[in-house]
Amino acid sequence: MPALNEDQLDLFRATNYGVVATLGPDGAPQTTIVWVHEEDGRPVFNTTNARAKGQNLKRDGRLSILVWNKDDPYRYVAVDGVAELEQDADTTHMHAMSQKYTGKDWHRPGDRLIVRVTPRRIYDYNDD
Repeated sequence: MPALNEDQLDLFRATNYGVVATLGPDGAPQTTIVWVHEEDGRPVFNTTNARAKGQNLKRDGRLSILVWNKDDPYRYVAVDGVAELEQDADTTHMHAMSQKYTGKDWHRPGDRLIVRVTPRRIYDYNDD
């Protein structure tokens, strides 16, 4: 399994945004902008059970997530991998994500799903 290096992990640790691509029922890609971070060297984000990405990942765990530096969009990392899903029963994870990006707790608790990504392929670009 490939591992993200510190520079790549820093993109997930900062308040940068990500784009997640999942596979719809017909195999077509479905993309969404998400808040991101990392746990133990793995990309992590949050969704709901009812949203397309949540439904798609329950059916087919393959995904791709790309995170770019908000100050330099030509510095990015893309991770293709497999999702591990866990209920965010008390919305603790989503509150932490909201605190990171807005400085406030999440305003719509409930029905949250934590998505941890096991990388299968990593690609990055830095125009420096």
